[in-house]
Amino acid sequence: MDSKEKRTLKYIGKISEFNAVVGKLITNQELNDSEKSYLLGVSILLIKHYQIDRRFTSYIDFAYYLILKYSLNTGDYKPLYDISVNLGFYPIANDIIKYELLPIEHFDDSIIYNSISKFRNESNYIETLEQNHRTSDFLHDESFEKCYLAPTSFGKSNLIISSIKNLEKANHKIVIVLPTKSLLMQTYQLVRSANLGRKIIMHDEMYDDEEEFIAVFTQERALRLMNRKNIAYDVLFIDEAHNILNDDSRSILLSRLISKNRKINNNQRVIYLSPLIENIHNVRVSEDQHISTHTIEYNLKEPDLFELKLNGLVRLYNRFLDEFYSLGKNNNPFQYTIAQSNNKNFIYNYRPVRIEEFAKEFCNYLPEIEITDAIAELKKILRKEVHKDFYVVDCLNFGVIYIHGKLPDLIKEYLEEKYRTLSELKYIIANSVILEGMNLPIDCLFVYNTTGLKGKELINLIGRVNRLNQIFNTEENLQKLVPPIHFINTEYYNRKSSNMENKIKELRSRSFKDEVENPILTEFDFEKQAKKTDPNYLLKVKIIQENEDFISANHASEQDKLKSYIIESGISNHYSDINELIQSIELKIRRLKLNEILGEDVNFNEFTMLEKLHYMFVKDINSLIDFEIGRLNNKEARDYYENFILIGRKKSLQENIISQFEFFKKKSQSTNPKMYFGSSYGEIDFDDLGYNKTYIDLRVKDDSQLINLAVVKLKMEEDFVSFKLNKFIVMLFDYKLIDLDEYNLYIYGTTDEQKIALTKYGLNISLISRLSEDGQLSNMSFDSYNNLTANENFYKFLDSVDDFYKFEIKRFLN
Repeated sequence: MDSKEKRTLKYIGKISEFNAVVGKLITNQELNDSEKSYLLGVSILLIKHYQIDRRFTSYIDFAYYLILKYSLNTGDYKPLYDISVNLGFYPIANDIIKYELLPIEHFDDSIIYNSISKFRNESNYIETLEQNHRTSDFLHDESFEKCYLAPTSFGKSNLIISSIKNLEKANHKIVIVLPTKSLLMQTYQLVRSANLGRKIIMHDEMYDDEEEFIAVFTQERALRLMNRKNIAYDVLFIDEAHNILNDDSRSILLSRLISKNRKINNNQRVIYLSPLIENIHNVRVSEDQHISTHTIEYNLKEPDLFELKLNGLVRLYNRFLDEFYSLGKNNNPFQYTIAQSNNKNFIYNYRPVRIEEFAKEFCNYLPEIEITDAIAELKKILRKEVHKDFYVVDCLNFGVIYIHGKLPDLIKEYLEEKYRTLSELKYIIANSVILEGMNLPIDCLFVYNTTGLKGKELINLIGRVNRLNQIFNTEENLQKLVPPIHFINTEYYNRKSSNMENKIKELRSRSFKDEVENPILTEFDFEKQAKKTDPNYLLKVKIIQENEDFISANHASEQDKLKSYIIESGISNHYSDINELIQSIELKIRRLKLNEILGEDVNFNEFTMLEKLHYMFVKDINSLIDFEIGRLNNKEARDYYENFILIGRKKSLQENIISQFEFFKKKSQSTNPKMYFGSSYGEIDFDDLGYNKTYIDLRVKDDSQLINLAVVKLKMEEDFVSFKLNKFIVMLFDYKLIDLDEYNLYIYGTTDEQKIALTKYGLNISLISRLSEDGQLSNMSFDSYNNLTANENFYKFLDSVDDFYKFEIKRFLN
């Protein structure tokens, strides 16, 4: 919304008669005939002004919103039908006729209804006219680089499948790049079910010199395959492409992937998909890039934005008029949430610890639900697979679950699936992790914390409510086109003097300028970014840019090759001085080759893996700045992770939780009862100075709290091993400092080739061990396209196991 539009809409909002009628409309009060005619007349004027100058998109948006609210409130669907037909909002027009909200009175209407059916796509979903045209243009666009920018829920995932089907056979190596590991399985299942006739790989080590494949990767895995196998991709799909604009390490890797692949294969095709990019040229890594743009401008949904103030005042915001309308008072946020709830409700918070606290407190205000067989079975499974004291078990009595990024992935995904399929589960409490998982049914959103939510992030979050495929499905749901979004001010769950008014007002505009924070992108403006960052920002940007220039060059010397490896692997991110690190590693490698470890009569091969990592990457290196890795200076920490990697990963989830709990109990009685938990859970600092609260005093926690902390700590340790320690283990193998068996044992948990293949496919070693104990590995195999298959005996076995075990396995099978 530009300044002229804002001024005009603000001006007409000050017309008392208009403001009063709009207030009655959006607060769902009954309108008289005169007011109805007045509103429809204003809507027609807005449409005419838009037709004169189509740059003023807010006019048509406002007209559509007024007519949508009018039809939903009055039951007179003729205006909504007319504007839907004229704007090409065919899913709405189709539903109006399908559910007889408006009788077909004229032959022309019958023709329109029959014509609308032509816009039904392969997924049996009626597309809008704009969506149909943009999708067709996109699929027929033969540009080397192109993008599809559309609001959340406009079918970008299915577009990937259609694009692959349209590709020429010369495009042999295809990679779909996803921002998180949690999206890999969901996308893999989508690709696999499409029967595209190509090998599908989910791990870089699944590659076996194939000429043709579809890779479903994170950017880390995509780069690793390029570096280790010296290949280039023919086609890159960049999902959630707006992430490349950020300045974090993973965004740097994403821009590096595109740039590096482009250098090797100047005929690469890159397809960017995003709901949040304002100008696609902001993602360029080179000035000579041209990216063809296909944008969906219209969004069928227009949310109602409510705010509960700290003083209990309830208000409804109209983003077009920039006006708040008072609705009354409610002094209890929990009771307000319950009163405004729908069938499926998402309560958004930020910190994982606050999510858990909220869940327990919220349940105190809810009535217990009827414990159906499904809920009883779910409680039984969580007691068995996690622990009887896992907080979610009791929350189920009230139709509540919670998820966050500090829960083990399998538990998080299982709870998401149960929320999706069980009507008894009415509330899910979560943070932004919900944006990274499966699409869930959500009727209503309650925002209790706005930390980290800028305008674009808010739009993306709100877009999760009432996805289009859930609105236009098997029943009349047009009311869902106006999803209710509630901003709840509390001092405990948000901040002192909480006031979300300005955050809500950010939603006045439907588009937001891109913040180009990634120093590798051509549109990066250092002076603009430096004004709002820390004093060390200049040095940080300089190092990033120099490193990218360095790894893009050809290197002859071993030292330069080592430096390039350390940068590309991400190891350099843990040190302040890469040159000191390189000198230390080179010296240690020379000593190892001479079998002279600091003059000691100890052979490197006799070290445990953690001792090797400590010796090579931690010991006597002053530039190490990563506290977590620095803990390896402590022998107790080395022994702990040695046991965790070799033994812990083979145990069941509950066995590991109990083991961690017992460790906590023992440590709570020691001279050092403090345990590192990071900023998401930390309550105190290590030295009691109050600066960096990343520790918990285990002495002050009861057994139930310790169990739930053990669940969290287990996930933290899994991530530490996967994202940090494994990088160092891989380097030891690449530099031939450990052999293949040792590498496989520590990376995959086994030296058995069949088990390794299953691990690369995504199964964890605990599940593989369980399948082996059940005698089922012989009933599983891979087909010619690398899909995991099973015989009839396996499916008979699957019918005999509990729901959780079945869920864990069926993710990998058709």
